[in-house]
Amino acid sequence: MIILDEGPTFEMSASLNRLSQSSLDVRSTELVTVAALTALRYPREQLQVHIESALTAGCSPEEIIEVIVQMALYAGVPAVRNALQAGAEAFHRAQLEQGA
Repeated sequence: MIILDEGPTFEMSASLNRLSQSSLDVRSTELVTVAALTALRYPREQLQVHIESALTAGCSPEEIIEVIVQMALYAGVPAVRNALQAGAEAFHRAQLEQGA
């Protein structure tokens, strides 16, 4: 449990998936996660997992791409290129699953 000085109390699950009293919806949380993983230059596989989660949560590929591209100023072009490649693979896999 995290208590912020006189502020709200948050309980975190063991898996640290979401704050129990989060005011962000799942779509927003996944977009923020994709942005953070892009900026931190996480491996492509981890980005793909969260890009797929964002798609499942209802984000469009265009929204995801926009979030990734916005990270260019903060993370640099190589990080964005890595994330866009992860996105392309995740989008392709999602398209295959929809067609099956």
